[in-house]
Amino acid sequence: MNALRNRNQNGELLTVSQAAGLINSGTNTVRRLAEEAGAVRRIGRSYRINRKIFLEYIEAVCSE
Repeated sequence: MNALRNRNQNGELLTVSQAAGLINSGTNTVRRLAEEAGAVRRIGRSYRINRKIFLEYIEAVCSE
């Protein structure tokens, strides 16, 4: 498989594995939290998570 050359680790949209690494959590937890936050973006069959919405949701939920 060819590696993608334009991967930006600081991009606005994250893959599930990038988001899991960002918050040090598992992929199932990331998917659940992203769905709850409304941060999921589908581009074709690609599943991406909006970084800003996702992190703001985590901060709001954890501060309660």
